[in-house]
Amino acid sequence: MKKLTLLAAIAAFCFTTLASAQPPVRYFDLPKFTQAPTLDGDRATVADEWAGALEFPCSPDQIQLDGQEFGWRDQANGQSEVSTNQLNENGETEVAGEGRTNADFESVLLQAWDDEALYYLAEVSDNVRDTEGGGEARAWWERDSVSLYLDLNNEDCACGDPAPSSYVNLNVVNFMAVPFGSNELSVCLITTVDNARVDVHDPDALEGFEYGFRDAGDEFGDEGDADYVIEGKLPWDTFLRNGNLYEAPTAGSEMGFAWLPIDPDGEDAYGGQIQCVAWAGGNMSEFANWVFVDTPAGPTGTAVEEDSWGRVKETFVQ
Repeated sequence: MKKLTLLAAIAAFCFTTLASAQPPVRYFDLPKFTQAPTLDGDRATVADEWAGALEFPCSPDQIQLDGQEFGWRDQANGQSEVSTNQLNENGETEVAGEGRTNADFESVLLQAWDDEALYYLAEVSDNVRDTEGGGEARAWWERDSVSLYLDLNNEDCACGDPAPSSYVNLNVVNFMAVPFGSNELSVCLITTVDNARVDVHDPDALEGFEYGFRDAGDEFGDEGDADYVIEGKLPWDTFLRNGNLYEAPTAGSEMGFAWLPIDPDGEDAYGGQIQCVAWAGGNMSEFANWVFVDTPAGPTGTAVEEDSWGRVKETFVQ
């Protein structure tokens, strides 16, 4: 009887340990631009313009690699511990069999910073570009776009949706896959006011956010001809005025982030998305982290090793 009791206790302990395991907390060096990029959607406008920037692949294939390295929450549904494939099986306007594969969506994401702003370049291979959407006019999640989720002060709050329902300084910037300013909803800031998410489209509040857009045809793949590039600038002053940033980052600062490109493929409402590098949403404790460094990026920068994703440390919380 004592032996059975002991075995039961050991089993219970192992189950508790596994159940309480958390996703890896990952940190990445974010290099600093020596020269701000030209916002035209072309990384080759200036020679080595994005050299040395932190680079991530973001695709269904990458999520499979993430699952192999970091484990799965739900392998059948493409949910790794640090990313998730939430693309639709087949959109209303895409070829059968392409949904949820790299033929549906594939991208490369580059990031760097300077004293004025955060910058990113998203090169997207897409089989269908849908910027019409349906439902609410403000519904950025219904249109091809790129969303960057930010824990600006790196507070790591396990809050928001699903629980608890209140938010703590969550900020999201969404740039739509249309030329900047061609649509009054081309830029959206989601920020936190009184522990609730608030969508901001007021041009005065968004002043400073800008991006270059380029229709890239079939430049990044053979699967479709709806490829595009977004090259964005997110000034610290705009976050200080209308976001939840306490102070502009300097070398040594840390900031939480997660990437969430939207890919509706002709759906009238929400049509699919992909979460890369970290799970996005209200639970900022699951975000990945940038460490702001003085390592130069740009024409005189030194490339960050893509195979290591510029990782500086990685911890597993039990």
